[in-house]
Amino acid sequence: MQFFILGSLEVRGTEERIQITAPKQRAVLAALLLGANNEVPIDQLVRYVWDSRPPATAQSTVQSYIYRLRRLLRSLPGVQLRTNIDSYMLEVDGAETDLWSFRGLVERARADADAGRWNESVAQLRNATAVWRGNALTGVPGETIRQEGRVLDGERIAAYEELFGIEIFLGNTRQIVPELQKIASAHPFHEAFHAQLMLALYASGRQAEALQSFASIRRRLRDRLGIEPGVDLQQLHRSILRQVPAAQMTSPTPLRPMAMSSFAALARQEPAA
Repeated sequence: MQFFILGSLEVRGTEERIQITAPKQRAVLAALLLGANNEVPIDQLVRYVWDSRPPATAQSTVQSYIYRLRRLLRSLPGVQLRTNIDSYMLEVDGAETDLWSFRGLVERARADADAGRWNESVAQLRNATAVWRGNALTGVPGETIRQEGRVLDGERIAAYEELFGIEIFLGNTRQIVPELQKIASAHPFHEAFHAQLMLALYASGRQAEALQSFASIRRRLRDRLGIEPGVDLQQLHRSILRQVPAAQMTSPTPLRPMAMSSFAALARQEPAA
């Protein structure tokens, strides 16, 4: 791969990394990579670089950034930065960008899951999540860029939800508990990860820890956000309290992402206490 945005923005040539240090020039490249192989209007590039406060010289400045980028990228095989009347297009093989590589792996993982090839789906999802090096577009300035980065980070979260959902379904709960603990800690308010952690602990025979995990996120949500856990998480908690068999609470579908509503449906089927 030559272009990297799933983490800090980087460009790597055949022999060495290509240095693009000017912050606004990095923003232009990030915008072109987000729209790779599609025309990106110059007005959109201006918005990515200056958000809602462009200077009067914005378009001519973008043109100068494009000129410099074209010179920097000309040594990369198969890469073309094309100019149209009022737009630009970065032509690049999808396999040369980490974003497209990630999305291709996720697409293949979902195809495997649809066909019931669960182990193959897990392998593809693990390869997909391994592509990431940190939060998307780290170090690229601008609120518009940060918003795009958060959207991409959401794709990563969804891939992890799908991965852990299948792993739990396959019975690999003991193996994934450490991973789930780490990712739940990194996303302290993301209830789906905490639900998966609770379920993996419970399925591994660690009911007390599963209940403690619920108590921890409940306390965090109350103290920091002033809210209670969602209905689905609360119903999963009640299912664990009632010792509903873990096998009845492990399903890999729906996979985009694993819906906590499946836990709610199971809870409604429980006998009254």
